[in-house]
Amino acid sequence: MAMKLHKYLCRCLSSGVESFFIVALLLAVCMCLLPNRTLAINDGSVEKGLTLSPLRSELEIAPGTSLDGQIMVTNSTDKPMAVSFSAEEFSVINQQYDYAFTEDSDTAKWISFNPAQTDLTAGQNKVISFRVGAPLSAEPGGRYLSLFASTNVKTSDGGFNSRQRVASLLYITVAGSVTRNGNLISLTSPWAVGGESMWSMTLQNTGTTHFRSRYSTVVKNVLGDGEVANASWDTLILPGTVRAVSDKLPLPQFPGIYKIVYTIGLGDKPAVVETRWLIYMPLWAIIITLVAVISIISVLFRRIKTKKH
Repeated sequence: MAMKLHKYLCRCLSSGVESFFIVALLLAVCMCLLPNRTLAINDGSVEKGLTLSPLRSELEIAPGTSLDGQIMVTNSTDKPMAVSFSAEEFSVINQQYDYAFTEDSDTAKWISFNPAQTDLTAGQNKVISFRVGAPLSAEPGGRYLSLFASTNVKTSDGGFNSRQRVASLLYITVAGSVTRNGNLISLTSPWAVGGESMWSMTLQNTGTTHFRSRYSTVVKNVLGDGEVANASWDTLILPGTVRAVSDKLPLPQFPGIYKIVYTIGLGDKPAVVETRWLIYMPLWAIIITLVAVISIISVLFRRIKTKKH
């Protein structure tokens, strides 16, 4: 079958530019229509270790009051383990939001666990209660704590122990006069793409507590009166920080010139709307365009040559 296809293509190519154009056109259309396929490999492995849920939660508390919450800890190993619980304050150290933890913190003392330690048999999970108590002197604003579950793990050869810790992040707002002031620092959008591409922005929060920025990307046709692709996401911005955010750009089905409308939430402030232009030219469209140009030049050249004779 492969030899027949090869011979057919060779005959087409040798029969002139028009045949070559037809073959290239068919190949380009096939590239457009064939579905993307990925090979998934399952090695049968199962995640093992200590796990904690939920991964993150948010709450609001008034000064001088307390709130109760729960986390679930799971032993995903085939051996028993002893688990202890602690709290640390966390912050971010760069625009990529890498975390830094502070163990000795007054805010970390707001948390108490019941129980503070527990034993888990193989495969067992338990619900652990905790209490958040905000002192009467607590100023309104954001506080950020990490609830840790820790256990000692023996090495495979029975030697020295290592320590495994997993965390559940707690975003606390102390009630009162709080602000959520977002600012769009920069937005970078590609102006020409041929396939999967990313866009990015940096957001600043000059307020006193965190907010969740909800943002969307809408791709419209060149006249701006028809939506051809869209996507929406959200991200959490801590007070006094700048966060770098990037996401995949939604792409239209066909090549052309498009308008991209970004709508970005800024907490208590009105959402900002930014417009950018995009030239979308996938590989199959480039092939068709090049072949068409070559064919037209070839036809014109042969006509000029014929007239001379």
